[in-house]
Formats: sequence, C-alpha cells, structure tokens
Amino acid sequence: MPEERVASYIPYGEEAEKPVNFKYYLFLFQKNFYVIITFFMIVVTFAAIYASKISDRYVASTQIMVERPQTAWNPGASSDGGGEAESFTADYYATQIEIMHSTAVLKQVGQELKLNEYLGIEDEDLVAGKIQGMVSIKRVPATRLFDITVNADSPQMAASVANAVARAYIRKNFENMLYYSKEILAWLPQKEKDPNATISVEDPFGNVKQMTREELTESLPSIQTDATIRSFREKKSFQEAELQQLVKQYREKYPLMIKARSNLKFLEESIQMEKMRVIDGLKTQAEGRFKAGQVRIIEEAKINQKPVKNNRLIIVLVAGMAELVLSMLIILLLDFFDDTIRSLEDFERKGMVLPFLGPVPFLKKKVVDPSQKKIGNYYKNSEVAEAFRYLRVAINFSASPESLKTLAFTSCLPHEGKSFATHNIAISFAMDGNRTLLVDADMRRPVVHTTFRMDNVTGLSNFLTSKIELETVIKESFIENLSIVTSGPASPNPGEILNSDRMRFFLEETRKRYDRVIIDCPPLTGLGDAYVVGSLLGQVILVIHAGRTPVDLITHTQKQLGKAGVKILGVILSMVDMDKERHAGYSKHYYHTYSRYYQPDQA
Repeated sequence: MPEERVASYIPYGEEAEKPVNFKYYLFLFQKNFYVIITFFMIVVTFAAIYASKISDRYVASTQIMVERPQTAWNPGASSDGGGEAESFTADYYATQIEIMHSTAVLKQVGQELKLNEYLGIEDEDLVAGKIQGMVSIKRVPATRLFDITVNADSPQMAASVANAVARAYIRKNFENMLYYSKEILAWLPQKEKDPNATISVEDPFGNVKQMTREELTESLPSIQTDATIRSFREKKSFQEAELQQLVKQYREKYPLMIKARSNLKFLEESIQMEKMRVIDGLKTQAEGRFKAGQVRIIEEAKINQKPVKNNRLIIVLVAGMAELVLSMLIILLLDFFDDTIRSLEDFERKGMVLPFLGPVPFLKKKVVDPSQKKIGNYYKNSEVAEAFRYLRVAINFSASPESLKTLAFTSCLPHEGKSFATHNIAISFAMDGNRTLLVDADMRRPVVHTTFRMDNVTGLSNFLTSKIELETVIKESFIENLSIVTSGPASPNPGEILNSDRMRFFLEETRKRYDRVIIDCPPLTGLGDAYVVGSLLGQVILVIHAGRTPVDLITHTQKQLGKAGVKILGVILSMVDMDKERHAGYSKHYYHTYSRYYQPDQA
C-alpha cells in the first residue's frame, strides 16, 4: 500500500506532446508583475515627458492645376493633336511631383522666405532638406490638381511655405518653357561660323542629347510635317536625280547643267527659308504660351490658427504597449533559457522523472531569525516549520517503513540548504515521537555540532577508526527524542572509513536502537563520500537549491547515482520564495492559511 502512494510524488513524463500550458505563462507574468509594472511606469513617464515637449503642429494646403503640356519637341502643335499624348502618362505627373519636391525648387522657397535666418542654418541645402521634411504633395485622383500641404510649428509658416512652394514650381515650369522658346528656338535660325556646333538638349523627362543645329531643326515635328517643306524636298529629290543623269551626258558648262544646278540651289534656299518661317512661328506660339502659363494656383493656403490633432496620447500608449510586449518577451526568453528548477512544474516541463517530496521556504527575517537554524523547535507554528512537517509526512509515504528507518541526505553542490533541511527534518521526526539519531557524515565541513552547540572532540570518525563503544559518540540534545553523533576530528581519507565494515556495523546498530537515523552527507559533486553512504543504504534524498542548481547537473547526478546502484528516494526543493513560486496542489496560500489558522486569538 505505501508503495502505491509513491505515484503521488512522482511527475511521470508523457510521451505525447503536451498542449501549451497557458496557466503557467499567466503565472509567470503574475510572478513578475511588479517588475513589469515598474518598468511600465518608468517608460510611460518618460514617454509622457517627451510627448509634452512636442510643439503643436499646423497644416496649410495650396492647390495648383497643371495644364495639359505641349510636347517638348513641338511647342507649336495643336492641343488637339496626337503628338502630346506622351505627356499625359502617369510618369509625367510623378515627374511633376518630384520637381515640386526637388532641392532646386525648395532652395528658391528658402531664399524667398529667408528661412536660413528663421532656422538659424546658413547652408541652403540643409534649409531645403528641412523644408522637404515639412512638405507633402499629392495629386487629386483623376484630375490635374495637386495639393501642396505643409506641416509646420506655426500657422503663418505653414501657409507661407505652401504658397512659396507653388510659386517656385510655377517659376521652374516657366524656366523650362523659356528654355525651349528662347534657348533652342533662338539658337536654330542664326548662322554660325562652325556648322558642326552642338547643343545639349534636355527634355522635361530628363533625357539629354548632344545635337547639331541641322539635326535639331530636322527633328522638330513641325518641320517634318510642313507641307511646303515636304513639296520642296520632293522637287529637290527629283532635281538631284535629273542632275545625275545630265552629268553622265554633258559637261559642267553645258546650259542644261547650269540650269539644273541653279534650280537645285533655288530649292535648297527655299527649304531653308521655309524652316526659318516655321521656327519664327514656333517662337511666337511659345511666347504666347508662356504668357498663358501651363501651371496656375487654384486656391492659396490660408492661415489656420487651429493646430492639427497631436499624437501625444498615441505616443504614450504605443510606448506603454511596446514596454509591455518587450517585458513579456524578455520574461519568456529568460524562462526559456533558465535551466534551473524552481517549482514542481519545472520538473514536469523539463522532462525530469524524479519523486518530489516538497519545498522548503526561503527564510525571511520577518518570519523567523535566519541565524536560528533549528526552526522546527523554536518556531513551531511558523510556515517554515509546517513545511518540514509536510516533508516528514511525504517521506513516510514515499517507501516502506522498514526502508525509511535510515535516511541519507545529500545535494549536488555545496550551500544548497542540505544541512538546514536535514537538521529540521530530524527535529520534526523527534517531535513526532520518533526516537531519532542525527549523524554528521560530512567529515570535511561538519556543521551539526555548530548548529546544536556541541563539542566535536569525539564523533563518527573516532568510532570508525577505533574500537570505542557506540555510546561514547552518541550525545543527547536538548530536544526530546533527538540524539546526535557529530563528525569527530577530520579524517584524511573519509571515503575509505565510510566504506568500512565498521560503518556497516554502525548502521546496523543504530537501526536497532532508533526509529529514525538521519545522516547528513557531503555534496555529491567532486566527492565520493555521499556515493559510499548511499551505496550502503541503497537510497538517498536529494536536496536541490531552487533557481540555482542546473538541470544538466541534476540529470548527471541522477545517472551517476544509478550507476552506483543508489536510488533517489525523493527530491526536496530548498530556498523557495513562496511569495513568488507556486507548486501544484501546494501553493503559497497553504502556508498563509496554516499560519492564520494556528495564530493565537487576540481578543
């Protein structure tokens, strides 16, 4: 029957994949609630301070209309002609937006409004960059209208910059038109000494060509489509063909040859005169179009004294939410990389199959005096003493009564609270009416004699290395039913004397005389003493420091004990902060409830 109850303390691992334990993660956040809320308040406070320093913003908008532009290479073409179709593509309008937003245009804005003095910046490029951050330009869908919107820290500045950008763009647009009407058209008809002189021609789309006067003239669609010029060219071609035939039959001075050359010269001069006539017409039309303009302001920006809705609250909310998300992420990452055991749930989550006996709460000054190690005797009604009573009951149901008469306590590492747990469990057994013997088998760093304020002149080492009687090393303590065997003088080879026949005799005799023999063994890591005692008993109880002992070390220790034929009877989790940790079926509320129940009435 007792063997069947072992399952109550052993969290067996499941082969099937477990569902996500949302309850555990909820508790994880609850445990770190004060950390989360502290950083939340700090971040929100700084965000609120930052948001309060953000100045009000004002918005003003100017609307302009970009007329259908004439084709760059045929400024005199009819507005109904097909040559301008290329100007109405989406990339043309995108190009106009880029021009409005360009450094060249924004430099003019800075110069007009003297923003370098207002901003305290001398570099015009930097001023243009500042303006660029204030300006946004959008085309009204399916129209030729553009909204130039400016976001500034004063209403006057917003309206002034919006209107100035519109004016600067219009000037830039006129400059492009003047380029074709005055730079190119004025350059074409004049005679140059160098007939091979070239000019760099750039259209509004950014395409650049190096062209001679003749190439540029011939490329104009008005020249190519003029009926008179086309007629003269046909006659010229016919006359050139006729001249080629005459050259084969007659000499150069022959009258027919002279007449043919004269006709050809006349046709060439007529073609040049017609070209000049067409170009003069283009000039006149371009100048008229300049006066009319392709871009005009539909509605100027007005000063709006009402600031736009600020984002101060949004900034604070976003900062707060970001902090919560980041804090939770950090908590999850720290939990993921935490390879220690803090609760019973950690045994199960990390796949460790070990019988769990119970926790030992972390000592706090407000509960007990940490310097007083005999909690079970001096603080009988404390929650810590109740934890040891719970451990005593758990041990009693962990195996058969006969196998539990002698118990060895050890740990993986030093300073895991092993001696503290061992001494108080021994006190708990004694106070329960069991004749109990506490044995200090740690001959390297003995502590039992210090805890119970006894001398250590004679002890276990004396008994194991000599023929003295058992009674000479057993000392009675001031606690009823509890006897003590201290470690005795330090031995150079404790492992050997613990593995002696004398030790086996000691165990047999004490089992006969006492109901419980509690042995405080040294840690397992780096020492073989505990393995020796464990092999003599066939079992040990392992004490693990909560949040300190790595899982890998516990697993390694478990394997080493298994190889030595030593069974882990149970695991005690020490130094548990019960205000933060919660255990399955044994929460912190248990201790508080117990304390309140046994608190004396204060009527």
